Amino acid sequence: MRIVTRVAALAITAALAGCASLKPAANDPAARLSAEAQTRLRAGDFSGAGQLYEKAGGISNVPDYFRLRAADAYLRAGDSTASRRLLGSVDPRRLDEDDHILYGLLNARIDLNAGRAREAMSKLDGLDYSQMTLAQKGHYHTLRASAYNQMGNMVESARERIAAGPLLSSPDAVQKNNEAIFDALSRVPDAVLNQQSEAATGVFEGWVALARLVRQTTPDQRAKAIADWNARYPNHPAHGAFADSLARRSDLAAAEPASTAAPAAETQTAVQITPLAEPGGSRSAPIVAVLLPLSGAYAAPAEAIRTGIDAAHDADIAQNKPALRFYDTQAGDVPGLYRKALAEGATQVIGPLLKDDVAALATSGELPTPVLALNENPGVSAAQLFQFGLTPEQEVEQVAASARLDNHRTALLIAPSSAYGQRVANHFSDYWRRTGGRIAAAKTYVAGSNDYSTVLEDVALLVGQGAAATPVPYENVADFIFLAADEHDGRVIKPYLQSLGVNLPVYAMSSLYSGQPDPGLGRELDGVVFCDIPWLLDETAGDALSERALEAKVAQTPPDYRKLIAMGIDAYRLAGRLDELRSGGRFEGATGILTAGEGNRIRRQLSCAQFEGNTPRLIGPAPSR
Repeated sequence: MRIVTRVAALAITAALAGCASLKPAANDPAARLSAEAQTRLRAGDFSGAGQLYEKAGGISNVPDYFRLRAADAYLRAGDSTASRRLLGSVDPRRLDEDDHILYGLLNARIDLNAGRAREAMSKLDGLDYSQMTLAQKGHYHTLRASAYNQMGNMVESARERIAAGPLLSSPDAVQKNNEAIFDALSRVPDAVLNQQSEAATGVFEGWVALARLVRQTTPDQRAKAIADWNARYPNHPAHGAFADSLARRSDLAAAEPASTAAPAAETQTAVQITPLAEPGGSRSAPIVAVLLPLSGAYAAPAEAIRTGIDAAHDADIAQNKPALRFYDTQAGDVPGLYRKALAEGATQVIGPLLKDDVAALATSGELPTPVLALNENPGVSAAQLFQFGLTPEQEVEQVAASARLDNHRTALLIAPSSAYGQRVANHFSDYWRRTGGRIAAAKTYVAGSNDYSTVLEDVALLVGQGAAATPVPYENVADFIFLAADEHDGRVIKPYLQSLGVNLPVYAMSSLYSGQPDPGLGRELDGVVFCDIPWLLDETAGDALSERALEAKVAQTPPDYRKLIAMGIDAYRLAGRLDELRSGGRFEGATGILTAGEGNRIRRQLSCAQFEGNTPRLIGPAPSR
């Protein structure tokens, strides 16, 4: 582990040391709001606390103090957009030493949520570790562990988690940290783990020994081996309950040695194996090769998909379930990795993830073994290539079909001016007109700006509302709104329109829903209809692969990538059913009802829901188009 204190950080600290404290005084105008926000925090209502802190920042004598705490609360609630917006309004030069460290930690976490591990690490390296509180040090090591994880360096990720362990006070936090350490070392190839064992000392030595023990024993041998480990490491953090629990877990099995030497440093995850459940394995069992960018810029979404694949594999009770082999595509040459996987016995292939890699594989020649690619590239196809992606275009069409089923004909389109917003808006316009609908107007806004007055007042005039409104020709009268927005923007835009007298039904993209109802939020989205993957909407599901059952893994995944866990679940379960789909079969998956369309592209029939207050009520499957 390496702790870097840069000259720049020392200079900032020195400058701040000469500043007066920038904390609120007892008579600060925001004192009451601050006390209410702290009560919300203790109750676990992070979003509600963020809203109160944000209001406090608007009236306080030290606004940046409260904006920083609002950003922290929003980030705990999983709202990176709101957190980023508030941090952008904070002047770090006006923060005292403690808050300057908090400012750096929050910015690093936002980078990690977006998959920018190197940027996050740079921010963490710039902080003065010696000035951190114990809680901040624990947060610091946990963030560094996440960054190393995204970069594919599981050994250093485990080391950072080990450093964080003594700084954690909650038993639940300690347990989750132990699980993360073991999970990281479980993903290290045999050759690398054996190399670490030779030089390991202290607590790290015990963890490496435990990971190797589990990997090298069969289930019937494991209990005795773990008892011997407990005797050898009586003071280890994993001693006792955690180590004993490994003997009872059904998802651990003896490791089949990797057939190639592991690459070094950040690409050490190039080939990893999740073995068969049966003791000793079975050479005749199928092997699923998974091609993912497990290191580099796309490691975070790839890791979410892998979480889903691993969960589905663990839940598979088939007597001859397949082994999993993971191949890191970060270095390129996906066709070469495909051929390598086949040479090593792969009978099914999942991946790649990136569109360019899908194209490279599709144009590389004959594919003797079927491939379930995890993205869609409209420009390519191949006989043995199935393309499975969570594309917004499919969602747009099903939201539009829901509006049409409700007898709506003329849309008022509101979308952000971002590339994503315009992609969604363009597809909705094309699809809606192609199916006989009309577009009354299309308006754009700047996402996260918090000032939508000009755009929305213009919208009100377009539908004949507002003081300056004039009669609107019948053919331009909208009877519903199609809204592309995230949760933060949606909770501002919809009530603002209502305050202007625009009470049209709203049909929205699923980005409006964070994935979990938040009792601290209000009724701003009441009545909004949207379509999303069943895995997020069906709260009654209680099987081993439901979101509820995988809650711990979901919580460790950045909010922007949680749907990819469901995609990984479906990818594992679909890989052996591709011929069935090609023959007209359908599969009820976590991401929707799945069928194979033209060019072997997987089509998803989503589920639709309508907000009642702050909670989405499941309506049922989206209409068939």
